[in-house]
Amino acid sequence: MSLILLWRLQELDLAIAELEHEMENNPLRGEVESAAEQLKSLEEALAGTEQDLKERRKKLRRGELDLEAISAEHDALDRRLYSGEVKNIKELEQMEIKLRQVKQKRDELEEEILGMMEAIEEQERRAADLAEQQKEAAAELQRRRQRLDEELARLEGEMEKLQEQRRELAAQIEPQLLDRYDELSRRFQGRGLARVVNDICQGCSVFISSAQRGRLYDPRALVYCESCGRLLVRFSDEEAQAH
Repeated sequence: MSLILLWRLQELDLAIAELEHEMENNPLRGEVESAAEQLKSLEEALAGTEQDLKERRKKLRRGELDLEAISAEHDALDRRLYSGEVKNIKELEQMEIKLRQVKQKRDELEEEILGMMEAIEEQERRAADLAEQQKEAAAELQRRRQRLDEELARLEGEMEKLQEQRRELAAQIEPQLLDRYDELSRRFQGRGLARVVNDICQGCSVFISSAQRGRLYDPRALVYCESCGRLLVRFSDEEAQAH
């Protein structure tokens, strides 16, 4: 009977290990990580866009100040040129040349400022779009985290039930047999016991010897597979039907 209990203990331990693996490698974790990466990417893109906007606005302000200065210079030249104050022909010619140069520079700067304003508007639209995407991504991350938390809570509930069953079952088994079970479990990665079905060890698929088959009927005997070394467990017909 103790070997049957050990087999049930092994099944519980395998179920616990599988549940632990499911909790650790739950696909919802990957979804949460993916959503978090997406949010981080959007946050970085938005921060970069906002920083770019800040620099563009500074540049626009400098351009506007330069335009004010150039426009003032142009107006001053224009007034002096046509005020009649200057009589010298050569000086008037030089002023006309200077006025044309200033006007060209002013026109070029106005065009440049217009381009900067259009670029800023485009970046502002991009920033607004990124901000909306960031908001949606944050909400999606929250939803995925909630689903993960709910799933982990469900799995933890199952784990508590399995661990309670294990404690109750282990209490029914002799300490020496539990020690042997733990040793075999470590050696065979949790599968230290193997059933015998049709005289075949289910651990290594090798026929057991006739001497071993006879000893399997002794409830006090510990019979090990001569091929793989696992502890062999024989089920009665009633027990086999239950498992």
